[in-house]
Formats: sequence, structure tokens, C-alpha cells
Amino acid sequence: MKRRRKVMITAAVLVVLTAGGLLAGRWNRQRQAHLAAAEVTQVKTVPVKRQNLINSISVTGTIKSADARDVSASAREVKVLEVNCKVGDYVQAGDVMVVLDASDLELKLQEAQNRQALSAYNENKSIETASENYAEAVEDGTDEYDQAVKSEAKAKEALQEAEAELSGAAERLQRREERVREAEEALNAAIKPEGGETDAEAQAAYEALEKAYEEAKSSYTEAHQAYMAAEETEKRALETYESASEALASAGKKNDRNVASAKDNLEKAQMEHAYSNDSSQQTIESYKEQIESCTVKAPISGIITAVKVDVGDTYMGEGSTLFSVADQEHFAVAATVDEYDISNIQKDMTAAVIVEAVGKEELPAKVSFVSPTANAASDTGNNSNAGSASYELEIALDDINTNLRIGMTAKASIVLNAVYDVLTVPYDCVETDEEGNSVINIDQNGEKVPVPVTLGMQGDYYVEISGDGVTEETKVYYPSPMVGAEKTESSPGTEEVMVFPGGGGEPSGGPSGGRGGPGGGPGGF
Repeated sequence: MKRRRKVMITAAVLVVLTAGGLLAGRWNRQRQAHLAAAEVTQVKTVPVKRQNLINSISVTGTIKSADARDVSASAREVKVLEVNCKVGDYVQAGDVMVVLDASDLELKLQEAQNRQALSAYNENKSIETASENYAEAVEDGTDEYDQAVKSEAKAKEALQEAEAELSGAAERLQRREERVREAEEALNAAIKPEGGETDAEAQAAYEALEKAYEEAKSSYTEAHQAYMAAEETEKRALETYESASEALASAGKKNDRNVASAKDNLEKAQMEHAYSNDSSQQTIESYKEQIESCTVKAPISGIITAVKVDVGDTYMGEGSTLFSVADQEHFAVAATVDEYDISNIQKDMTAAVIVEAVGKEELPAKVSFVSPTANAASDTGNNSNAGSASYELEIALDDINTNLRIGMTAKASIVLNAVYDVLTVPYDCVETDEEGNSVINIDQNGEKVPVPVTLGMQGDYYVEISGDGVTEETKVYYPSPMVGAEKTESSPGTEEVMVFPGGGGEPSGGPSGGRGGPGGGPGGF
């Protein structure tokens, strides 16, 4: 019974002691907090800081070879004779890695060359024959046409002569007709005598008129017959001319057809030769290319990352990979960036890369590729931009680095804009006077003195400034005492104020993602 009581008393004592200790600890922490707060309220100024201001976008990605290739051959359905590499081998550009059997291709090449030679011979003969036929068509057609031209000209000349003769006959006939009319009129005007000696002269005169009239009619008849003969001759001459003209036109058309046909045949033979030769040459060149590709060489120096064939396999071609090789000296970072940042990134932008697996050194780099199209939108879990589109990009390292390995995690910072070795103050220290000018209040012997400044690049926390009398030794007042501020010494003679929520403090940046603030190197790490 006594023992139990002692235990209970001991327990009670422990409870009291523990409670006292907790209270004492709480009082001690409160006292320290009050002391810290008192110290904080004394922090009213910050020195002007000379540093680099870098506005950047940070991404995390994976190291890849800057030049990795899947090697194939244009040869198809050939046996694999040699495989001179295995995964992990380092090879030099130009080393023979795979040898394929080219014997069947060489036979096909010889057959194709023989067919081309025979085809060329036959086609040349066709061209020769067509050329001869064309020359004959031109020559024969010209002779026939020339003869028709001569016949037409002769007929035309005969027609012109007949027309002239007919015209003369018509004139003579007209004159004879007038003489008949005149003789008839004279005869009708004369009085025929009744007979007797006293009328002998009258009778003779009358008879003379009758004779003249008869002679005129006879002459007219002769002229009329001559006219009719001339008219018939002119008619026949016209028919002959028309026939000669038709023959000339027909000869011209026939000549044109024959020459055109012979020319077409010649051109056809020439085109068949050209096209046939082109086709044959393409087949020959294809076989030559396939034969050459049967000796497969490493296109670049690097590490063999995959071998897809073995000796004895049948390589089907059609773009199938024989082996893969990757440059192991030049690397790039493969990463993605969301749609909110992609428009700010351009090819050839400066960047810096850290690969923690090989050290903390910043590796200089440049953006080498920015995808113009987005990947499919996907939910990115806890990412603040979950569900937004993402874009692929590559950042190529500037220098050779033999310590890196494909697949290592890399943090990259892409510089959007930057200024180096400039004077800066926290952005909260900059105020605006009544005229709208930017000013800072500097400390001169414990008093606030406003100084106009020109603002430059602005980061997330610091802003670049320049003004008369502003140096690294200048201390600048905050507009109001900082709440919850912690004084830290970042380097001898430099005071940096880190402000937590409630004080408008400096955000954390860095290569893990998002935008980076000021930093000492190109990437803002």
C-alpha cells in the first residue's frame, strides 16, 4: 500500500515538473521572439547591391545526345554477312559496322545494264529510220508539190491566153455585126430599079449594095464561128486551170500530212529513247545505291546504343534500323514547357544547365529547338498549370562534356533578358514623388534624403537603378518598417533582407521550374 502511494506521488511530481518545464520553455521562446522582433524593427535600410539581374524560365529535362541516329540501308531482302559492333562500343565515323550480301544486287545490276544497252541500240535504229523517212517525206512531197505548182501556173497562162483570144473574137464579131447592120440599112434605103437602059447605073449600084450586104453577113458568120471557137477554148482552159488549182491544193495538203507524220514518228522515236533511257538509268542507279549501302558505316563518332540484326538475318529494308549510334561528347537537354511560357522562348536564346549528378557547375547552352505544335493536353497532377498544353524544346550544350550520360536529369534556365553588374535595390524601396518621378530615400548621416533615380530592368524582387551619387555604399530606406524581417549577412559588407509573407519578400526561384529571379550566373541559378 505504501509502495503504491509513493509511485503516485512520484508521478504527480513528474507532472508538475514537466508542466513547469513547458511553461518555462514557452516563456523563453516568447522572450526570444520579442527580442527578434525588436531587432527586426531596427532594420530600416538596405544597401544598394551590385549584381546581375536575370529574368529566366526554368525547366527540368533529360540529357540526350545532340546527334543520335538510327542507321538503315536502302538495300532490300539481303542477307546480313557481318555485324562488327555491339551495344556500348565506341566507334569512329566511317567505321564499317554491318556488311550485307550484295551478290544478287550485282547480278541484277548487270542484267539492267545489258537491257539498257540493247534497248538503246534498238531505239537508235528506230530514230535513224524515222529520220530517213522524214527526209524522204520532205523531198518527195516537195517534188510533187512543185510539179503541181508548175501545172497550175501553165494552166493559168493558157486560160489567160484563151480569155484574151475570146475577147478579141468578141470585138471582131461586134464590128462585123455593125457592118452587116450598116450594109442592111444602105440596101433598105436604096430603090430597086424596074429595068431598062436608063436604069442600068441604078441597077448596078443596087446590086453593089446587095453584094456588100451579103459579104458583110458572110464576114459576120466567120467572126461568129471564130468567137464560138474561142469561147470553147476559154472554157476548156478554165476547166484545166481549176483542175490544176485543185491538184495544187491537194498536193500541198498531202505534202503537209506526209511531212508532219514523218516528223511525229521521228519525235516519238526520240522521246521513247529518252524516256526509256531515263527509266533504265534510274533502275541502274537504284541498284548501284543499294549495292553501295550494303557496306554500312557509322555516320558519326559515338556509342552504339542498339543493334537490331544478327549475322544470317534477312534484312528487309524499307527503313528498318540496323543499329543506332549516339554522339557521346555533344549533348542537349530534352524538356517541355507549358503554353504560358512557350511564346517567350526563341531558338538560340542563351541558357545555363546544371546536371547535379556530375556537379554544381553551370554549363553554357543555347535553345536549339522549339516545337511549333503542342503535345496533347494532359493532366499534370499537382502542377499549377494542370491540363494546359505543353511544348517540346531542346537546349544544346555549347561545350564538349565527356562526364554526361544519356538519361541524366538536368535543370536548365533559359535567359529571357538580363543585365550584368548593375546597381539594384529591392523594388519596394522605390517610390514616386508628386511629379511622378522615381526616387529612393537614402541615408545621409541618419537622415532620409530623396534622390531621383532611373529605373532599368525589373526582376521579381530587385530593380536596376542609376542616379547621381548612388553607389554600392549607399543605404536605402524602406518606405515603412519591415514586418517579420530577418537580417542576414550574405557577404562581408553587404546586407540582404529576406522578407517572408506579410513583408513583400523575395520569391524563391531556380531551375526546378517557373521563372527565376536574380542570380550570379547566366541562368539565374
